[in-house]
Amino acid sequence: DAAAATTYFTTYRVDGYSEGLVPPRAPVQVGHYEDTFRKVDDTWLLTTRTLFLSFAGPTERLDGPGQS
Repeated sequence: DAAAATTYFTTYRVDGYSEGLVPPRAPVQVGHYEDTFRKVDDTWLLTTRTLFLSFAGPTERLDGPGQS
């Protein structure tokens, strides 16, 4: 048995901030994975994973509250 899947992702990330919720920011990465699987002894195993990165930017760093 074999199967394939596509998984889309968007990464939102801010480093160095430890005070509550961070105001919304633009995504740092957008892309998708294309995976293939095979079934071995009733267990599905990941055979391949290919990353397609459509967009990537720098990770913003906030050192404390009130910084943007």
